[in-house]
Amino acid sequence: MNELQLALHDGPWEIGQLGSYGMQPLRCDDGNGYYFSLHRNVISDGDKREYYADLAEQFLAEQGFSPARGTLGADDHDGQLIQVVVRDKGDFALLLVEFRKNGNIGISADTRCRPGDSFELGDMLFGGENLGQGYLPIDTESPTDPLFFGITPGEPQFVRETPSPTPAP
Repeated sequence: MNELQLALHDGPWEIGQLGSYGMQPLRCDDGNGYYFSLHRNVISDGDKREYYADLAEQFLAEQGFSPARGTLGADDHDGQLIQVVVRDKGDFALLLVEFRKNGNIGISADTRCRPGDSFELGDMLFGGENLGQGYLPIDTESPTDPLFFGITPGEPQFVRETPSPTPAP
């Protein structure tokens, strides 16, 4: 995701809201599974949305994905929406990049649903921390910022003494 963001814009991207960080396990499969969802936005030149869509499509193809491209709406005062989509590939259930006439570029990514308890996983990652009370960084990030996922690989900040996650398939 960071590399895709970097291909489109190397400055800060807006995260927007608490659930958009991509680090909170969300429930799926009637509560028997979890997935992660990430959302980022940036404003660029809306007149170059075809150029940016080409960049995204090329980048994703170079990463081994098979992106599909579509255009919604008429190119009138409301503008067209160009979408580059990857479905059910690798860890992604959906990877969506949208380019709006007003210059907004949005990236959304949802992982596949994996078996396990989202609440248990959340407790393992964050313990009793309330993510909305100063734990999360500011509401923007640059693709070159150090990764922030609540834990540092190999050095979890908030984890039980003996974690017991549900194994991934």
